[in-house]
Amino acid sequence: MAEIVGLIAGSGFESLGLDIVARSPLKTPFGAPSSPILTARIGAARVACIARHGERHELAPHEINYRANVWALAESGVRRCIALNTVGAIAPGFLPGELAVPDQLIDYTYGRASTFGGSGAPVVHVDFTEPFDAPLRGAIAAAIEACGYGRRGGVYGVTQGPRLESAAEIDRMERDGCAMVGMTAMPEAALARERGVAYAICAAAVNYAAGRAPGGAPIAAQIDAALAAGVRKQADMLTRLIESLRGDTL
Repeated sequence: MAEIVGLIAGSGFESLGLDIVARSPLKTPFGAPSSPILTARIGAARVACIARHGERHELAPHEINYRANVWALAESGVRRCIALNTVGAIAPGFLPGELAVPDQLIDYTYGRASTFGGSGAPVVHVDFTEPFDAPLRGAIAAAIEACGYGRRGGVYGVTQGPRLESAAEIDRMERDGCAMVGMTAMPEAALARERGVAYAICAAAVNYAAGRAPGGAPIAAQIDAALAAGVRKQADMLTRLIESLRGDTL
């Protein structure tokens, strides 16, 4: 049986241009996922996709039912999951519109349900030394390079949202070693690890983090200018990646 590759698509989902050929509502023990399982045709492959913020982008980062999303994909047979995220650029030289494949993360969130265990279920202590799957990270990086795009690595700092960060908070995150800031990598990454799903991120920078924009350009204007370019690159990367994974083990 062919492996099912999963996709969790964040901001810009509606601009990816995915060819959705089926919609499968799925109940989970943790409630409803952000969207039905959307079967997307990418080249000759079928990919099981969830729109992280909902199909109309109605869910704030802290409102997302991360447990239901990951559970639904795993129950659908997904064993490798690609996450598409948008981030603010912290590292010097990291420009809006560029892609990144983070290799580490720091979790600044709070109050999010972050495990399938507890409350009567067995407690699970996953090894999270390396939060992202190395082979899948490598495949994403190779697909980006095959498209002719540059890419960044580094630490993804995960904040609570939905508000953006203060300049002082970004200064602290830089001291902590963060290269980028977003709101949705956790607890998604930890839950995928708990369910045995290989998980890695392709992040598109859509703005400079607070206090970092040359000339002090408003963040909303930066996002308006960079989101489409970043999402287009993510879509190009997906086409290359899914084809390479089909040639691998699909």
